[in-house]
Amino acid sequence: MELLFILVYFILFLIAIVLSFQTVKYFRTMWKFKNRKKDGSEDKDFKYFD
Repeated sequence: MELLFILVYFILFLIAIVLSFQTVKYFRTMWKFKNRKKDGSEDKDFKYFD
């Protein structure tokens, strides 16, 4: 029974790590998008969001 709890906690921990990594990646991308140059020279990098 204790082994089952340890396994469940481990899986939840892995999910939390993956979600936080994805959040950081998304935050960095959106920060770069918000602070991009106004002349549109970097817009080809952000076609993904259109």
